[in-house]
Amino acid sequence: MSTGTHRLRRILGIREGMAVTVGIVIGAGILRTPGDIAEQLGDPWLILAAWFFGGVVVALSTLVLGEMAAALPKAGGKYVYAHHAWGPVMGFVAGWSELLVTRGFSGAAKAIAIAEYIRILAGGRGNIGILALAVILGFFALHTRGLKAGIVFQNGATLLKILIVLGIAAAGLWAGDLAGFKPQPTTASGPTAGLLGFAIAYQLISFAYYGWEDAAKLAEEVKNPGRALPKILVGGSLAVLVLYLLLNVAFLATLTPAEMAGSELVAADVIAKVFGGAAGTVVVVASLIILIGSLNVNFLGLPRVAFGLARDRLAPGAFKTVDERGSPRKALYFITAWIALLALTGSFRLLVQFMMTVAIAVDSMVLLGYFKLRFSQPDLERPFRMPGHPWLPAITIALYVAILVIIVGTQPKMGLGAGLMLAALTIAGWITARRSA
Repeated sequence: MSTGTHRLRRILGIREGMAVTVGIVIGAGILRTPGDIAEQLGDPWLILAAWFFGGVVVALSTLVLGEMAAALPKAGGKYVYAHHAWGPVMGFVAGWSELLVTRGFSGAAKAIAIAEYIRILAGGRGNIGILALAVILGFFALHTRGLKAGIVFQNGATLLKILIVLGIAAAGLWAGDLAGFKPQPTTASGPTAGLLGFAIAYQLISFAYYGWEDAAKLAEEVKNPGRALPKILVGGSLAVLVLYLLLNVAFLATLTPAEMAGSELVAADVIAKVFGGAAGTVVVVASLIILIGSLNVNFLGLPRVAFGLARDRLAPGAFKTVDERGSPRKALYFITAWIALLALTGSFRLLVQFMMTVAIAVDSMVLLGYFKLRFSQPDLERPFRMPGHPWLPAITIALYVAILVIIVGTQPKMGLGAGLMLAALTIAGWITARRSA
């Protein structure tokens, strides 16, 4: 029976936290986006440079977020930092944008991708929407058993995921003839070249990296969070950067950018070229395992964002209910229903670009809160301090703003839609804050 008297338990160490980070980051993004990125950029060195640049931005972001996470080790992640820095309205925007857009949409996209791979294995039989709903309900059942069950599953799934990625990379590097690095005509031309091509590629790459901060949502369940959280965030993001570069080098060692362009599963193309078409089924199964591990962390993190919002009276009080197994059960109900509803749309590419436009805008505001907290709360205990202050965090935030300007300038309709969404959340946050005052 659920009650409101149970508390979140500190049972996670650095290993489990890094498993959460790697688990959610490596998933739909690296499986689905390399072909589209190759189509946009067309040059092997530009492709690798874009992936490296995306990883550097993430690594810098983790350092900024690491200071805030260590100083404010509470469930909710970026919502907590925005709330402390800018007040309840911006906290509302950060928390609810993550629930409704960045994480809800990514969870639905992953469920759809899992359903697609299941149908491939079933010989084309089955309805994508129904299969996606079945997947979502399966994860709901797993997480009603508590955080420990979800973490045990995550550790196993993450280990398999790393082994699979390394296996695919090894096959490409071993059998490839560096085809992608040989001189060839560029495939990126016309309206997709230049700033628009970079903007689209970066949106896809940032989606592939997104989730680097998710371990911070479990702050109240991490042992010794002041020391552990920065190590979890930085270590997890750097591990993903290395794996992504290794995988893309393996892709380009086997395929040219033209051969990669437009592919929905470049990894399968690489293995098929090395071992033959029958190996494609193995890659589909491997991709399915990767996606399952990634979607699992959506169900780990999102209910705890809702928990943090409810605790500060910016969401229904029922979301604070923690059951005897340590799970925010009512919040889990809401998250499951929202992801299921989005999964019924069957959309992927547009949702990814939209969610990343919103996410980059919100992240800019959250990271700027680093300076606000330094100014407004100089005596706040900070077990970890951002190196290179103030120039390195300033450069990090400047990169976010510059990227956002390029995205909005090259995709004005996307920028308008994201702006309207954020404006609506700001108004809702202002109304909620006034009622809670």
